[in-house]
Amino acid sequence: MQIDGTLFLIRILLISFLLFLFALPMLSYGEDISNMRGKRYCEIVIAKSKNDAAVYNSFGLNDCPDDIWKKMNINDIRKETAAVLVRLNGPRYWVIDGLTSFSFIDPTIKTIGGLQMRQADEMITTPSDFFLVNIPYHPREVRRHTIWVYEEGKPVYELIDSKGHVFVMHSYSIESVPQTEQSLAELGSKLKLPPGWKFKTGILKKTMTLEAVNSTALVVRDNLMNAYQHSEKDLLQ
Repeated sequence: MQIDGTLFLIRILLISFLLFLFALPMLSYGEDISNMRGKRYCEIVIAKSKNDAAVYNSFGLNDCPDDIWKKMNINDIRKETAAVLVRLNGPRYWVIDGLTSFSFIDPTIKTIGGLQMRQADEMITTPSDFFLVNIPYHPREVRRHTIWVYEEGKPVYELIDSKGHVFVMHSYSIESVPQTEQSLAELGSKLKLPPGWKFKTGILKKTMTLEAVNSTALVVRDNLMNAYQHSEKDLLQ
């Protein structure tokens, strides 16, 4: 009886250990993250259906090393992931200071094209829209669980469209042209804005947040591939 009891205990401990290992990726749910500004990452967008596309992000796992990223091949990734369409996005740098109550769409770590990534977003799209993603100033919906944090005393960069809608930058790209956060202050003279649009930058007087309402964000890009999220208010007012 003692042997049977010992074996039973060992089995329980083994099962508990396996469940712990399985749950490790889930620890990223509801996470608060700080010191994000200036951190580098990249994304791979993978579409397997007509209506949506998964956005995989390297942040928190690696800084998108050049030696891996430059070897990425869209055709190879399409075969590897059984995707219909694939798009590479990056490298990029955050201009947010943190995230609160953040959770991945799917926290499971996957290796894609040799790079470890997790699914952070889901694009709500159609096959035709997929090819419009890189068209500047074209709004698109993204499903994600995010509350961006912009800290007091830090710079913020905004686009304001012809109807007064405000979009706040959350990351800049070095994919098409070299950029640094210091150079972003001069974007107003570099952007090819649609009629009635304007670029605005300033220093925050207090810490502000920007939430993906109902887990959906409206996002636009400028002609240098910098990314902005719609905000109900101007963070600089």
